[in-house]
Amino acid sequence: MMLLKKVQINIPFPMVLENLEGILAIGLQPELYFSSLTLDRLSWKDVQKVSRKLEEKSTPVTFHAPFMDLSPGSTDEKIRQVTAFRFNQVMELVPYFRPRAIVFHAGYDHWRFDSDVALWLENSLLTWRLLVERAEALSVRLALENVYEENPSILRRLLEAINSSSLGYCLDTGHGHIFSQVPLPEWVEALTPWLIEVHLHDNHRQADEHLPLGFGEIDFPGVFASMRGKNLQPIYTLEPHLREHLEPSLKALEKYLV
Repeated sequence: MMLLKKVQINIPFPMVLENLEGILAIGLQPELYFSSLTLDRLSWKDVQKVSRKLEEKSTPVTFHAPFMDLSPGSTDEKIRQVTAFRFNQVMELVPYFRPRAIVFHAGYDHWRFDSDVALWLENSLLTWRLLVERAEALSVRLALENVYEENPSILRRLLEAINSSSLGYCLDTGHGHIFSQVPLPEWVEALTPWLIEVHLHDNHRQADEHLPLGFGEIDFPGVFASMRGKNLQPIYTLEPHLREHLEPSLKALEKYLV
């Protein structure tokens, strides 16, 4: 139970709604994932119900914004508009839940952008500058998660260009293990001033398996050592895709967080 108070657990909002009493009884601190479909079907009555219950239990939450088919750095203005619309739907929920942070995918992929980071950055700034202004007004922090980025310099260019305490970084260990060309501790080193959150899950570098820590090949001792060396205390979030993976992940975390 003590360890549960030190981590967030990524759970889709509909699943939280369906299992709310059990989640509260166990003491899970959810990272609420809102897909585009969920946002379109969202009932304000359900939003008020869940947010009120979480507040009554003093349960801290984080958000994970939608990402499927979205591209905040797209060269197509219409696609950026749809992306911004989805992101702003999430921002509308901030006053109800007051999340510790909101995780977004930055969306760079060298295959889609022909390795033209400058082109992606130019268009990304059009999206993020407006969203960060709204985040500043709402006093909430946004965290850009690495997915296909092959090194930390790509996200660093965007973070430096925005230069706001409301915009930071979410280290996703599973994505980094698959797609990064440099070791995960180098991401911690390069992005130390911006690190807000860490997504913890494991894999064998062949697929985004979302396994419990220790069930794959990620060097978690090295990752945690690098964060301790920088005296970092980010938000830790587990992303189990199967319920039975939660307990072994928590057990594996004991050596690092207890």
